[in-house]
Amino acid sequence: MGAADGLYERFDKNLQAVNGNSWLCSVGEAADVIVKAYKEAGIGDACLVESPLVNEIGVKDALEKAGITVYTDHIRLHSETAKGGICEVQCGIADLGSVLQLGDNIDSRLVAGMSEYYIGIVKLSSIVEDYDAMFDQLCAMKELPSFVGFITGPSRTADIECVSTVGVHGPLKLSIVVIADI
Repeated sequence: MGAADGLYERFDKNLQAVNGNSWLCSVGEAADVIVKAYKEAGIGDACLVESPLVNEIGVKDALEKAGITVYTDHIRLHSETAKGGICEVQCGIADLGSVLQLGDNIDSRLVAGMSEYYIGIVKLSSIVEDYDAMFDQLCAMKELPSFVGFITGPSRTADIECVSTVGVHGPLKLSIVVIADI
């Protein structure tokens, strides 16, 4: 069926249903995909939470080479004003089009919640079928992290006079780069 037995296709379809988008790419393609997305959206600066996967992809160097200012230190100081935000997420849920953040790193939460355009990076092998499969993984963990957060599409609310509004409590735009494992 391809792409991890159709999980990517289901993930992408369900992410699009909540106004997000994704790309399936190799480690070597990912940085260029992110640069292109930010260039097309007019993003001139971004907070980047480094991780082994993010560093392997070479996101920081590619963004800087393209003229995009990258903040990797003092994310709290820059997260309010930087238009872009990028970090690795630990899991994707195909049936929801959601990604899951696990961990104690406050910078990842800030980047995902405060950026106008958030890009999450997840390995294809980390995408599970559904909520139950994700909870099975959480239950199998020796110790739960202090934070478990679900991200499903750009922020939206209808709290203000029952009018649907995007971007009040999070990003206006959300994309996920899915890395085909090597």
